[in-house]
This record gives sequence, C-alpha cells and structure tokens, in this order.
Amino acid sequence: MSTLLVSQPRYAWLRELGLQEENPGVYNGRWGGGGQVVTTYCPANNEPIASVRQASLEDYEETVKKAREAWKVWADIPAPKRGEIVRQIGDALRQKIKVLGSLVRRFKKQLNFGEEGE
Repeated sequence: MSTLLVSQPRYAWLRELGLQEENPGVYNGRWGGGGQVVTTYCPANNEPIASVRQASLEDYEETVKKAREAWKVWADIPAPKRGEIVRQIGDALRQKIKVLGSLVRRFKKQLNFGEEGE
C-alpha cells in the first residue's frame, strides 16, 4: 500500500478533488508536465500527499505563450459574458464546498485558519 495520503481511505476526499498518486503540474489548455516529479507534503502533519510532475523549460515557455494568446481572447469577450463565466466558476466551486470545507477544517485544526465557504 502506498504511503501517500491520497491513497489512504481516510483521505478519500482528496480523490474527490481529482488528485491521484502522480499529478500533472502544468495546464496550458491541457494538463501535462515534462519536468521532474516532486512530492507534496501536508503542512498539518508533514506526511506526503501526492506527487506532482513539474514543468520543463519547454512546458513553461509554451504555457506563457498560450496564456498571452488566451488573454487576448479574454479581453475581447464582453464584460457581461466574462461575468457569466466567472459565475460558472463559482458554481463549480460551490459543488465541491463540502469537500473543500473538509480540507480547510483539517488544516484549521493544525494551523488555525479559515472556515468552510471562505
């Protein structure tokens, strides 16, 4: 059995957030990453959560290029339409409010910050 928290039944909610044992760490229209793999650690207990594949230099350059292109498209979208998109992002976050709240509560016990819905 893996020692990563994401693989332990007690932390099944991490899987609900889409985490796997190894996760791509770059998004530029699609998830990827060609760099080294690093382990992330829980700040509350210093246990390994999961691994993340970082960006290579080529990934970074491509991501910056695509971000600049996306900004041009975003800037041309009328403000009401951009507002609707942001509202939809909020709706998607609210669908995960319980599991995100669980994450905040777990860290609050150790680090004393935040509440569900903040």
